[in-house]
Amino acid sequence: MFPIFSRSLWLLLALASLCAPAVYGQQQAALSELSVLPKPSSSSTTVSENPAIAISLAVFSTYPSETLLDACGNKEAIQECIEDTIAPEAFISTLITKSWFTEIKPFGNESDYELLIANVAKQGETLNPNKKLSAELSEELSEELSEEPSKEKHFTELTLQWRGIEIDSLVIASQVNSNEASTEKAIEPLVSWYKHATENGLFTPTFLYRALNASDYAEHLSVPESLGDFTRLDTQLYPDPFKGSITRYTHPSFEDALVDVTVYPILAKLDTNAPNNKASTADTSTENSARTDALLHQQLDEDWNKADHVANARNLILSQPQPISAFNVKGFANGWRLSLKADSPVDDPIFATTYVFTRNDKIVKVATTFPSDFSDDLANELIAHITVPEESMLMQQVRAMLK
Repeated sequence: MFPIFSRSLWLLLALASLCAPAVYGQQQAALSELSVLPKPSSSSTTVSENPAIAISLAVFSTYPSETLLDACGNKEAIQECIEDTIAPEAFISTLITKSWFTEIKPFGNESDYELLIANVAKQGETLNPNKKLSAELSEELSEELSEEPSKEKHFTELTLQWRGIEIDSLVIASQVNSNEASTEKAIEPLVSWYKHATENGLFTPTFLYRALNASDYAEHLSVPESLGDFTRLDTQLYPDPFKGSITRYTHPSFEDALVDVTVYPILAKLDTNAPNNKASTADTSTENSARTDALLHQQLDEDWNKADHVANARNLILSQPQPISAFNVKGFANGWRLSLKADSPVDDPIFATTYVFTRNDKIVKVATTFPSDFSDDLANELIAHITVPEESMLMQQVRAMLK
């Protein structure tokens, strides 16, 4: 019997998982994020096709819900619904055998996606011992039962969660032969659920964002189709609403020249002095401005640490041609810029420039693979023409729990 998994974790577990590292094997957007320190010779990464859904799926046994018991008809004592009539191990082994996912982790704790399975069946009806049957009828009934196995009706509830938050639930009724092994009985409900999952895109970022009431980037994110000589290649969602979306721009003549624009929510309480808050004081405004600057510096510090790690791995000497500096787009946003250079004893220098701004409740990060002399104009143009979604219901709930 696998450990029972509670249904009541809701937003608290999601909040505790905000800073959790990405799950190994977790599905990623096909458009891979631009490295803080680009490779000396980069090219578009093509993800090989794989029939499996590229996620790590944790699987738990759980208690039947009222919905499942109602479906079973657990209202009369003579029709009591029996739990786990299909062994939890049977569901696990079937999922592993089917290879629908890159990884199945029984009662694992490191997967974003968790499948909770509850199974019940009505207690089999028995003959009334007080009812007398003729010897001929009794013998005939015994022969029929021996020739045709009795049927069992099972009810299986499969609940999909993302970091403890329920995003989908389905009850499936199946009828099987009583003499079948548990692994055979588990096939029909799992096949039905997998069909439901694929037809409804349960493991796509689009479904996840909608189920969690996260920002609708497809509808409310607007980015220019071009930046100077660069043209927009694509905009995609990360498989994590706290990482948001990424847009890539490419140059028609220079393959290694790339611009990535990521937009993601601020994982902190927002400034209290909104533009329409006339009661704000100068001290409050200064305090919130300092908080925003600290937040943006944190984004660049993280990029510096990533670049330093990559440089050490490649035996490169990392430096800053100029220190982190303010970068203001007049009339639109005040941000910060990080310029990096990596020297190699055998290759040409590598450059990377990153800009960070805030817009609504989002961070807007612009990352390029060339020096700031060439990218400043692109950052100016981008921030003047980008529109980002307003604060989502998900982030309102998360920020309400932050101190």
